[in-house]
Amino acid sequence: MNRRLDMLFRLLPVEGRGFIDVGTDHAQIPIRLAVSAWQGNILASDIAQAPLQMARLAACEHGVEHRIRFLCCDGLALCPPDAVDTVLIAGMGGDTICGILDRAEWLVSGTYRLVLQPMTHAEVLRFWLVHNAFQITREAVIAEGEHVYQMFCASPGKDRAYTDAEYLTGNRACVSLGDDRRLLLQHERVRLRKKTAWMQKAGQEDSPAFRFYKSILLELEDLEN
Repeated sequence: MNRRLDMLFRLLPVEGRGFIDVGTDHAQIPIRLAVSAWQGNILASDIAQAPLQMARLAACEHGVEHRIRFLCCDGLALCPPDAVDTVLIAGMGGDTICGILDRAEWLVSGTYRLVLQPMTHAEVLRFWLVHNAFQITREAVIAEGEHVYQMFCASPGKDRAYTDAEYLTGNRACVSLGDDRRLLLQHERVRLRKKTAWMQKAGQEDSPAFRFYKSILLELEDLEN
């Protein structure tokens, strides 16, 4: 299990009613839960049969296929709400994750814990959570290879207001795991500097978008200090 998956595993609760891994691929985390004798229900879903079959084969190799319920569906479409209290969605774009959460209306009516790892558009996902009665309670930032991964836990509750820069990089007070937040801030600063330099070259210094990006850039520089 690579560093990203290992950190996601560490963010899961040690016990609970049930767990589902959405977009499970090879089901590494559900298998690890089953092997570790986790007592709750373990579900794994994927939108296509091929990866789900690979997940079943991997579970068979570890002798835990009887402990994992495999669902072929889009997101949480076939997940029984009363069978789980923890939802893991990782390795997808933040906008895609928002769509999955948005279609599962039952999530906002209970005490579900979300463990999320967007590959892109983390700011879109944070915005969705904060504006849909979820509170981000814990975050982790790790670097692996050329990627810097953001992952966070959320549960129903009212969160404080986020600044534009915090939507991008998270609330520093919540980052309790991982040691690469500074690298994340540097990455976002470089990206925004390139963007504003291009806009300046195109004569767009007076545009609202240019001023917006410049304000975020200044805030990121303050966050790094």
